[in-house]
Amino acid sequence: MTDISGKVENPFSARFVRPGAIPYIFPPGCSAESLFQTFERLQRMGAVVGPHGVGKSALITALAEWMEQHQISCLRVELHDGQRTLDQEIWNSLEDRSEIVLMVDGFEQLSTWTRYQLRRLCRKRRLGLIGTAHSDVELPLLYAPEPNEDLAWKIVQLLLQRGEPLITREDVHESFARHQGNLREMLFDLYDLYELRRSNFTGHSAP
Repeated sequence: MTDISGKVENPFSARFVRPGAIPYIFPPGCSAESLFQTFERLQRMGAVVGPHGVGKSALITALAEWMEQHQISCLRVELHDGQRTLDQEIWNSLEDRSEIVLMVDGFEQLSTWTRYQLRRLCRKRRLGLIGTAHSDVELPLLYAPEPNEDLAWKIVQLLLQRGEPLITREDVHESFARHQGNLREMLFDLYDLYELRRSNFTGHSAP
């Protein structure tokens, strides 16, 4: 929803902070291309590991977009809480494919047996495999996002381009620390703060 100036009412709304909505900010010396090269060196298997809210989903979204731009086929699967195996339709699709990269967001939710079967199938069919997880999942470490306050502020600045400058660097500092580096929770927090300030700003601006 936008106001008459064309700017969104709250740039921290879910649709603007979901993975892929804004460019992924890689640290110096790293890029989607260099990450894919590392993936190749790891014999096309790797895990993106880190706690909740550090940008694992955003990273593999950026990597998938880069691969698609370079005509590298990929299949993304997002698992939900308690999903211990893949849908049969996905298994069937993998049996008929080769030379694609399978990305499983939430890989650790799969049972140990299912992860074993998936790794075995990927080697057999020459499929690439990337999984996100909070800890070791029997895949080589591909990348471990390490958010910091500077990165958090860069993300906020990108989002604020859609709205008004109602969030400050100090707000980011306090929220980032309060949520112990969880960017997702920080952005939820800033949504509420922006909403409060926007209401006050609108009220004071009214004739």
